[in-house]
Amino acid sequence: MAKTSPTLKALGKIIFYLLATVLLGALLAPPLYWGGQWLAGHGILTWLAETPFRKFFHRGLLVAALVLLWPTARWLRVASVRALGLEPNPLRWRDAGAGFAASFLMMAALAGLLVAFHVVELRARIPWPDLGSIAISAVVVSVLEEWLFRGAILGLLARSLPRFSALFFTSALFSVLHFLKPDTADPQAIGWLSGFALIPGAFAQFREPWLVLGGFTTLFCVGWILGWARLQTRSLWMAIGLHTGWVVGIMGFAKVTKRLMKTQETLPWFGGDLKVGLGSVAIVLLTGLIVWAALRARQQGETQ
Repeated sequence: MAKTSPTLKALGKIIFYLLATVLLGALLAPPLYWGGQWLAGHGILTWLAETPFRKFFHRGLLVAALVLLWPTARWLRVASVRALGLEPNPLRWRDAGAGFAASFLMMAALAGLLVAFHVVELRARIPWPDLGSIAISAVVVSVLEEWLFRGAILGLLARSLPRFSALFFTSALFSVLHFLKPDTADPQAIGWLSGFALIPGAFAQFREPWLVLGGFTTLFCVGWILGWARLQTRSLWMAIGLHTGWVVGIMGFAKVTKRLMKTQETLPWFGGDLKVGLGSVAIVLLTGLIVWAALRARQQGETQ
């Protein structure tokens, strides 16, 4: 009887981890929702009262992925962070700052173009407290997601696959999970199985070709650049900075502007937010080019 190759065994375990993450995330969504409602009812984080159940579904997936990460790493016999291809980075703060500057400034340039072409306009009043909350949320989400996708999943795949194959699959997974958005309304009554009811409709956006071309492609390019920066620096600091800059740019843009033109009038170049459209893809690729040039210049300086 032919033996299963170690690579296939590792891939099978990773696929099992991903499936288990979806199931556990769906199961965690209701208690997360109930906890949010309880906090809002007691005057704590009152904005949670208006947060749709779908948001808790996505957070449930993230929590599940983090909870199952350690046992999966042990299952794959990963003894340390170094086994994932990560090393201490003496330039960590410079890398994080450079990554943030590159992604945020390019997002700001795209936002400026949309204002100049009257696609959107700035709001009369800027919600400064909301921008502070966005910045904090962006840092937390970026750290968690970079450890999950570029730290753990990319590191695990790179142990079993060629470098660029691992990068491709990690980027595809990153884009798919971020592209999943249930198209059904929240259930009127949230029960223990409500999270599972959202799973079939989560793939609805894949029926829209312009959304796939713009949104999915943008997310894939973002995932590729983040993964490439992680592989080149052998650390997560630049990827965290890049990720934070993109999140702050996208969410901040939504808070400080209001739409003037309908989305149908601006497709395929621009969609409903900064991560959808061919223009967004171009800006992300330009950001990647800047990062590539900066890291190449650093490597050339180190070899001289």
